[in-house]
Amino acid sequence: MRVAALKTFPIATTPDLDAALDIFITSRSIKNLSNETIAWYRRRLKTFIDFLKTRDATVQSFAYHDIIAFVDQLQKTVKPQTVNGFIRAIKAFCSFLCDEGFRDDNPAKRLAPLKTGLYAPRTLNDAQITALINTIAKDAKSFVNLRDLTLICLMLDCGLRVSEAINLRFDDIDLVNGFVRVIGKGNKERVVPLGETVRMLLSRYLTKRMTIQCAGDWVFITSLGTKLTRRQVHKRLATWAKKAGIEGVRVSPHSLRFTFVRKWLQSGGDSIILQRILGHSSAAMTAYYAILFASDLQDAHKRHSPVDGLAPMLKLPRKRVT
Repeated sequence: MRVAALKTFPIATTPDLDAALDIFITSRSIKNLSNETIAWYRRRLKTFIDFLKTRDATVQSFAYHDIIAFVDQLQKTVKPQTVNGFIRAIKAFCSFLCDEGFRDDNPAKRLAPLKTGLYAPRTLNDAQITALINTIAKDAKSFVNLRDLTLICLMLDCGLRVSEAINLRFDDIDLVNGFVRVIGKGNKERVVPLGETVRMLLSRYLTKRMTIQCAGDWVFITSLGTKLTRRQVHKRLATWAKKAGIEGVRVSPHSLRFTFVRKWLQSGGDSIILQRILGHSSAAMTAYYAILFASDLQDAHKRHSPVDGLAPMLKLPRKRVT
């Protein structure tokens, strides 16, 4: 009886740190994460891996104490909220290495986020909003300045993330019905209403936008017809903020989004509708916003309190109980 020869397979080898990062990033792409999220993982993990290399660590040898040393180094230069972002990325990376069989143990299993206080991002007040918009509007005849004016008003009025705004295409804009279709985090789609002023600005901008040839169907583009980038938006905002003389707050897409949130809550806007407009999957973030802007909500309540408003006509005891 003739015995068939056993078929042999090559033994999988553990990748080096850079290769492991590439494999991890590929796995995130397969999960259909957004380009911005994937870039977020890559930036943080590349910094972590560069640190591990200085300690001659490998995929299989780096340990909990290496991670702690990295976190300790980060805390000297960045805020706790930023450190926690690195921690989330490292934990995801280490879990991936275990799931793929590149490690038998998870060195980040005991890693916990730093305790942080309530982070209250600075927002623009009404005077600063007015100064910013009016400064741009003074010279909005050129394509670039009209684009900036429209983009900034759109983000401020709809609470869009910068990635959501620059990824808009023509088909996403419905000026007739006053809506914009947005693809948010996790490629989740939502529809956000447009204010009348922003609809007017979009109409003017899109008319001028049509005169630029071979620019594809991105809504917000450069004068050369290329898609506007996040970096360009940040730089343009900083330039306009300086021209407007705004001080005490960093004018960025993030601060515009939080300004929208503050104004919405301050005016008594519904928190459930706010959650849908912002694209949050749970009410946790809107509850967090309510805590952040509690003083604004208190001021709004003083203006709109039903009982206080009717107090002169109500026959209630006036003396406080002591």
